[in-house]
Formats: sequence, structure tokens, C-alpha cells
Amino acid sequence: MEHYNMNLTLKVWRQRNSKSIGKFETYSVSNISSEMSFLEMIDVLNEELIREGKDPIAFDHDCREGICGACSMYINGRPHGPWHANTTCQLHMRAYKDGDTIVIEPWRANSFPVIKDLVVDRTAFDRIIQAGGYISVNTGNAVDANATPVEKDNADSAFAAAACIGCGACVAACKNSSALLFV
Repeated sequence: MEHYNMNLTLKVWRQRNSKSIGKFETYSVSNISSEMSFLEMIDVLNEELIREGKDPIAFDHDCREGICGACSMYINGRPHGPWHANTTCQLHMRAYKDGDTIVIEPWRANSFPVIKDLVVDRTAFDRIIQAGGYISVNTGNAVDANATPVEKDNADSAFAAAACIGCGACVAACKNSSALLFV
């Protein structure tokens, strides 16, 4: 893959706190490496904002290893951005072209109220994960794995479900998310 630098326009959701009304603010970033991660690009912007004496953009970036999904962002209208089955921290800037405009906002669901800028309150979702989110039933001894044939479509669905990292993107992207509110 060829390395290149790009200049981008970012429209970022800014919100002082959970009680205030937020709005999009536009920023320009220059000489962004195609090999940079999306979060590194935000780090570059934040360094510039700090140099200018401005408030940096608040965003979650827990592990930066693609296993937590805490980044909780919509990028151009998609949870975690344009790449399928990918978290924001694993999204690289090569997904974009020089001159692109990128819209970055927090997840929009009652279940994830905005705390500040791009940071959402994941407490309700985290409680479900901590509770285990599964039912345990004694079904006896395990049978030999090859003794029970499983149709390919069912096996593929099971593997897809097993790949879930519990990030909440499914809730944020759900068309009915305004009705979702975890207790």
C-alpha cells in the first residue's frame, strides 16, 4: 500500500457537558498520514487545539487495540466508520482521500447519553455486559463436536455472534434506538 499525506475537513460534534446543547464545529487538519489511525488523527487535531489555547475534543480511546469498542463514534453516519466489523481505533486514514470532509459525532441513542463532545455514557450497557448477558443451563455432558452436524448458515451466524466485542454499535445503529433505554 502506498503511503501518502492528506488534508481533511472535520465536522466534529462539540458539547460542553450533558446539560448543554451541542453543535458541529469545523476543523482543518493538514499532512495527515494515510497510515495513521483515526484516533491518532484526532490526537493531532487536539495537539493543535491545545497549542492554540482551545479546549481539546473529548473522546474515548480505552484500549486502542480494537477489542473494546469504547470509542463510540459515528463517522460519516456509520458506527466506527466505513470499514465493516472494525472499531474506530483500528480504522486507518487510508480509508479517506485528500480533501475529504469527515463528520464525527457521538453515538445517538437514549442508551448512550452524551457526556461531553464525543464521549457517551456507556454505564447502562456496561451493566448488561457485567451481568454476563447470557443464561447458563446444565445440559449434561458435552457431546463430541463432530457428532452433531451444524448447517453452514447456522455455523456462520454462530461465528459472527462470537466475534461480538460488546461495543454497543448495534444499539447505536438500531433504527429503533430512540426507544431503547437500558435500566
